Formats: sequence, structure tokens, C-alpha cells
Amino acid sequence: MLEHKLSTWRFIIVLWPLLVVFIAAQWVMRMFGNSASIAIPWWLSLADFAVFIAVFAGAAVWVYGPLKKAQSWLDKSTRRSHKYLEQGISLLPKRAFKGFFVAGFCCAIYLIVVLNVGAVVSGSLLTPRMSIALALSLLYGAAVLAPSMALSMALAYSVRLRAELAEKGLFLHTLSDDYGSILHWNKISRRPWVIFLITSALPASILALFVYLILGADTVSEQQFILLQAGVLFVSLMLAGAWLVFTVGKILKQVMESFSIGLERMRQGQYDGRVAVLSDDEFGTLAKGMNTAFSGLREREELKHGLEIAVEIHHAMLPVDVPDIKGYQVLGFEQSCEAVGGDYYDHIVLPDGRVWLVVADVAGKGYPAALTVANLRAMLHALAHLELPFEKAVEYTNNTLCETLTGGRFVTLFLAKLQPESNSLLWLNAGHVPALLCRNGEIEAFEASSPPMGLQADLKFEVSEHILEKGDSLLVYSDGITEARDYDSDEMFGEFRVKQWFAAHGNLDVAQLSQGLQEELNDFGKLAADDDVTMLWLRRDE
Repeated sequence: MLEHKLSTWRFIIVLWPLLVVFIAAQWVMRMFGNSASIAIPWWLSLADFAVFIAVFAGAAVWVYGPLKKAQSWLDKSTRRSHKYLEQGISLLPKRAFKGFFVAGFCCAIYLIVVLNVGAVVSGSLLTPRMSIALALSLLYGAAVLAPSMALSMALAYSVRLRAELAEKGLFLHTLSDDYGSILHWNKISRRPWVIFLITSALPASILALFVYLILGADTVSEQQFILLQAGVLFVSLMLAGAWLVFTVGKILKQVMESFSIGLERMRQGQYDGRVAVLSDDEFGTLAKGMNTAFSGLREREELKHGLEIAVEIHHAMLPVDVPDIKGYQVLGFEQSCEAVGGDYYDHIVLPDGRVWLVVADVAGKGYPAALTVANLRAMLHALAHLELPFEKAVEYTNNTLCETLTGGRFVTLFLAKLQPESNSLLWLNAGHVPALLCRNGEIEAFEASSPPMGLQADLKFEVSEHILEKGDSLLVYSDGITEARDYDSDEMFGEFRVKQWFAAHGNLDVAQLSQGLQEELNDFGKLAADDDVTMLWLRRDE
């Protein structure tokens, strides 16, 4: 259980390597006679050991304080408990830095005072050079090495705890400036220099001072004492330095493993996971960046799924079946330049055999235009079956669009009503590109007689009528055809080319006409590269 792992004793026990280094230093002093030379009794060494344990244990209790508060709230599983846990973990590095270095300095001063006083009481006089060597050794060991080890173990404990919390699904939002957890010394770029200072620059400087002190010593015993203190420093440095490198390497390994798992999930497309923020440094910032990427990719997948549904809905709004009209062929084609578009074509067959033919182009592209298409389709299907006069239905549609469209958006519309029994075609053009009628190789354009819909309410629309003859072909299309672009010359396909091609091929059936014009557009540039392309064909065969 996490509550069991969150305990003060567990945190204190993590610091056990400090005892190993302290015992090793004491053993070297006694084994080679330095303790005896200044008459340090064994009970004083034990007392020093007890003080060292007490001071660092007390510092550990203080460092762990915020986590102790979080521990008492964990079983409540509330937002406040998570806040306390987050605050405690975020504060741990900073409190460890303060607590352990203060503890180490206090221990160093205590040991220097006690050993010097003990030497005076026992009658073993320390020369100034011996006192300096002893002080340098104790200050480096207790005030530098020991706190550095304790700090590294506290950081490792924090990383391990965050990883355990992440495994249980509790990802903490760390790296908060409110808690002051990011310290300058903890930056990755400075960490190698800190380790170099602790394990190389400082001890090398102290050893150089020892050499200077030895060369100036008056007696062999004085030289031997200083040399043995150098040995104590060397042993402490080897043990502590090895543990520091091991701990830092372990932290880096755990962080990199977390990144590797996250990257593998990303490679496999598993975007529902997260990467634990294991440290308050650049690695933590990178982990947060990866989590932001996971969130963005997850949203993209959701958007992609929504887009697939939108495409299905958009396609469902287009006619599925070709109407069977005696004596006529009808065929439509639509291709959007994006996933969904603003072009719309339809053929609405009424119970009495009449057919509404629709081609509309909504200003804009993408989702906004597609929503307007859906609204327009619903209105036209409803109005077509109400048997309203043709122009009244269009007036109602225009007024409704004026209420719903905003930002200067509009709809161009070509709407026709075919009456097969009389071969009559009623039509109106509201700002749309001219529909083209091909009769015996001659082209007639059905020009717009009113502005686009949705711009001005209460407009009156002019309805025209044509009687279709055998062999007549009608093409209603969107401006995506005329505005198709040749990217080499930046020239548009244009209305003239449409008329020229239609006049040359108007005797074909609608399937050949549709396929042929698509191929012509692809040869010229690329079909629906910049704008939606829609075409609706009508041909009278009898």
C-alpha cells in the first residue's frame, strides 16, 4: 500500500549509506592511530556516531514534514490530499538541500570542537597544522560529502515515489513555482559541475593543502597525522563519490526508462497514457511536454474520429440513388477539397413525378459550410413536399438563411423543377455560376437573376421556364470547376473552357459527360485542389 511506503522511518532508513561512510572514516582513524594520537576514547567515538545519527535523522524528519501531512490525508482521496502530496514531493529537494547541509555543518563544527577539547583534556596537544588538517577533513566529510549523499538519496526517493504514484494512476502536476521546487543547482546543465566540485575540485584542493602542511611540519608524528587525515579523506571520498555516481545514474536510468516507455506508446499510437514527471528539472519539463503531446495526439485522434463521422454525415446528405425518370438521365458528382465542404447537390423526387434539381455553394469551406449545407438540405426537402409555389419556397429559404448566417456568409443556389410529362424545366439562379444547356452543339447559359441567398431578406426571385428537347443536356456546376488552376501558369480553367468542352461532348450520356469533364480538369490542374467541385447532369433521351 502507498500509505505504508509513505512513512518517516522509511525515508530515514534510505540514508543508511551515510552510516557506512562515517563508520569507515572512524575505522581508518582508529586503525592507523590518529584517534589514539589525540587520545580519543572509544566511548567518545560512539557518542560522535550517535550525535551524527541524531542530527541527520532530525534533519530527515524535518525534510519529510510536508509528506507526513500528505500521508495523513491520503486515505481520504480528496483533492486536498493530492495537493498536500504534490506540495510535499515538490518541496522535498529544496528542504533536503537546506536541512542536510545545515545538519552536516553542525556535525562538522561539533566534531571539530569535541575532538580538539578532548585532545586538550587528555593532554594530547594538537599543533596548528594538525588542527587545520583535522578541521579540513571533518568539514569536507561532514559538511560536504555527507549532505551531498543525503541530498542525492532524497532526490532518488522522490523519483521512486513519483514513479510508484504514476503506476497507481496518480500523476502529480509538479514543477510549480509556488512551491519553489526548482533550484538553480538542480539544473541538468549544472549538475556535472556540482559533482565535479564535490568529488574533484574540493578534495584535490584539500589534498594540495595537506601536502603544503606536511612539507612545513616540524615532526614526523605531525607529518604522519596529516598524512593519515588525507587517508581518511580519500576513503570517505571513494565511498561517497561512488555512491553519488551510483545514485545519480540510477535516477537518470529511471527517468530515461520512463521516457522510453512513453515514446514506445507514442510510436504504437497509444495516446491514453502519460509520462510521470519524475524530477523538477529539464527532464521534468520534457516529461510535461510529452504529456502535452499525448494530450494533443489524443485530441487529434478524437477529432479524427469526429471528422470521420462528419464525413459520413456529409456523404449521407448527398443522394444515394439515381432517380428513374422516364425519358431522362440524371447524375451528380461532388468532391470536397477538405474532408467536408460547402457544395451541395440533390435531386428530390416528388410523389407526382416532378423532380427538384439543386446545386448550392455555401461561402467558405469545412465544418461551418457543411453545417449550412445540412440546414439548407433539410429546408429544401421539407419545402419540396409542401407543394408551395416554387418561388415562395425559395423566398422562405432565403429569409431563414438571413436569420441564421452571420459574418457576411451567403449561399449561391441554382434550383430547378423538372416536370417530365410536359418536359418543362422551371429554374431560378440566385447568385450561382450560370448553368449550361447544350442543344445541338450550341451552349445557352442560365444566368443569375438575383443575388446570393442569406444576404438580404424579403427578396423576390425570378423564375424562368425552358422546354427541354430530345438530346438536350444540362450542366449545373459550382465555381470549383471554373476556378480550377493550372499551377504551372497559374491560369484558371474558366467558363469559356467549360462551354467549349461541353459543346464538343454534349451528345454523350451523363456518365460519360461526368467522367470526361473530371479527366479534363485533372489534365488541366488537379480536381478539387483549391475548392469544392460539384456537377449535376440532366439529359433528355426521348
